[in-house]
Amino acid sequence: MIAICREKSEREGLSPTLFVQPMHELDPPRTYKTIFVCGGFGLGSDRERDVEALHRFYEHLDRGGTLVLDNENPYSSGYPWRYWRKEERSSLPRAREPLESVDRRLGSDGAEYALQSRLVDLDPLEQRATYEMHAGMWRDGELVRQEEHTLHINFYFMNETILLLERAGFTDIVVHAGHREEAPTGDDDFIVFVARKP
Repeated sequence: MIAICREKSEREGLSPTLFVQPMHELDPPRTYKTIFVCGGFGLGSDRERDVEALHRFYEHLDRGGTLVLDNENPYSSGYPWRYWRKEERSSLPRAREPLESVDRRLGSDGAEYALQSRLVDLDPLEQRATYEMHAGMWRDGELVRQEEHTLHINFYFMNETILLLERAGFTDIVVHAGHREEAPTGDDDFIVFVARKP
């Protein structure tokens, strides 16, 4: 992702400073007026690190600065909400289909790529899902590389997130529906938190 960002920036004549750091280790050399967190909070982490990430965001904002953080609600259509029920969890882990049966996308390098995920575990008490990720790369129809990784996702509800933001020091927290400046409802898969550092 960073390489793609760098490449697109260079085409536009820009030269941004890009950092590759886990959120809980965020330590850029300066503070900012705004920090955006898009689709990454709770991903590939644990709750302790997520709390630390919120503190890092706070530390690296100017006074009066704003954190904008989006969150996919745990019950959204993109998440495995049904597996929160005990009888549904008994069917985990879900079966894995052959990687060859997954739709492939053509990359800018001419190779074809496929990514497959399967839910392995869901702990409703910890609000945490474990996925197995399987990726493959094909050249001229031949599978030349594949990787397998485990991915954890921590689920956060709206009120829980507001409390975590407040504990990190944020004030004037406003929650928007999706990516619109409207109040959220239970029908919104995504919500966006806008929080200020006093």
